[in-house]
Amino acid sequence: MRNAAAGPVNDIGLDIIGGDQGVAGSVDNDPILEAYHLWIANGWEESADGLAAVTSIMRVNQVLAKRADEILSPIELTFSRYEVLVRLHFNDGALPLAHLGKLLQVHQTSVTSLIDRLEAQGLIKRTPHPTDRRSTIAQITPSGRSQLQKAIKRLNSELFRDLGLTGDEVQTLIALLTKLRRSWSDVERCPAHEEPAPHLSKITG
Repeated sequence: MRNAAAGPVNDIGLDIIGGDQGVAGSVDNDPILEAYHLWIANGWEESADGLAAVTSIMRVNQVLAKRADEILSPIELTFSRYEVLVRLHFNDGALPLAHLGKLLQVHQTSVTSLIDRLEAQGLIKRTPHPTDRRSTIAQITPSGRSQLQKAIKRLNSELFRDLGLTGDEVQTLIALLTKLRRSWSDVERCPAHEEPAPHLSKITG
């Protein structure tokens, strides 16, 4: 894992490899930095920082998703299926499939596929909606709750607690990503009287 105390940072926020080589020193090892310099060389300086930011975020997403799936693989889960179990567990154990899709921010077809897999594993079950015949409820089973606790412990200890950043850096990262998501209308600002949901690690220890 990356050392949080690595070399200084240049004016676009990218680590300077070795401390004094400048950004160019790492181009051969990092395609994102190579692309950044190509943008500069082609006269697109005003977009170069954005390019580096967007491609870095996309790459980090790939890295973290792969790592999360590796952590959960021994207990026969993926991060996507884990997210379904989390949503159900913290919503009284059951949700309509349509509402589950909105919470997960995925297409309904993907929700159906995830539910199928979890149901085949005995971790959730489908039940009819008590008042709406057109709706189906996904309900977590006791086995599902047990498996979720194992997943949370694994992710807390092997991923969430150490991202290779200091505590202050993680807080800054969260703030910046939240600001970015709001700028693209991905998340609405919570009313002042509402408190954010507690972190899973604080709930489960």
